[in-house]
Amino acid sequence: MIQTSTLPKLIAGNWKMNGTLAALGELDAIGAAAREHPGVEVALALPATLLAPAAARGTGLAIGGQDVHHKPSGPHTGCLSAAMLGEAG
Repeated sequence: MIQTSTLPKLIAGNWKMNGTLAALGELDAIGAAAREHPGVEVALALPATLLAPAAARGTGLAIGGQDVHHKPSGPHTGCLSAAMLGEAG
């Protein structure tokens, strides 16, 4: 049996179709709150337009995309590949 107390804790959320560059200041406050709880990792999945600027802020938060397609490329409107997300930072 796995001891749940030894598993890392993760809090994750997404912004759905919300957020602008001006809203990225919220990441600083979220990152500061997360640092007060070193046993917890905080991850945010953001709209594609905010990925690179959010990653560049260096908040210590795990930043990810909201949607990723399982294929590396193709005619999938609105989707991102894992490689595209990686390039965004």
